[in-house]
Amino acid sequence: MGDLTRADSRDLEPPPGFETLYQELRVGVLRGELAPGAVVSQVQLARHYNISRAPLREALRMLQYEGLVEAEPGRRSRIALVSAPDLEQLYAQRIVLEALAIRVTVPHLDSGRIRELRRRLEEMDELRSAGNFDAWEVPHRAFHSGLVAEGGARLVATMGELSDHAERYRRILLSQPRAWSSAATEHAAILDACEARDARQAASRLAAHYATTALTVCAALAPEYEPTRVRESLRLVREAAHTT
Repeated sequence: MGDLTRADSRDLEPPPGFETLYQELRVGVLRGELAPGAVVSQVQLARHYNISRAPLREALRMLQYEGLVEAEPGRRSRIALVSAPDLEQLYAQRIVLEALAIRVTVPHLDSGRIRELRRRLEEMDELRSAGNFDAWEVPHRAFHSGLVAEGGARLVATMGELSDHAERYRRILLSQPRAWSSAATEHAAILDACEARDARQAASRLAAHYATTALTVCAALAPEYEPTRVRESLRLVREAAHTT
């Protein structure tokens, strides 16, 4: 019985090469290298990556589980579209969860951690003049991660995945020239509230920052769409900021 259990366990293990391929495909989707709506075939992907079909199927299955890939008949997959409904749900979650996390994180932000966050803002300022999103995104992610670092392991993991998925929408936002400077102003205001140890104000400003991103991108994707969930999540955070 013990030998059969071990054999069954081996059968359930992901095939070799799965994790590396999964990460490569995931990055390709998030960066837009695999364009939203594009149809990809397992045959073409296997040939391109010089890999067998087993790890490819597992990688695509995981991307489908994440909502980044949609399965189609005939062993084909389609890269998930960017859309107003997806954007709305994504940012409504980010607003609520990160408002909570920043409120519990602010009391732990000593002078050293504040200086580190300031350095991240300085790095972002240096990089945004070149308009290089990939370079700018590194300190940007570090900055936002630092704001919510004390949220707890489960919450931090969830927020990290949501941030990953939001990258496709950040790229749309920052294709607009004025968005870079607006984002910089909003980031500085959030950190000012953190430095003042005003957790409620920090949460309110972070929520407003995400709402601005969501509403701006939503207007670009589908001007007629009303992102009710984003507005409602922002309202909840603002009401919480004024309760005693």
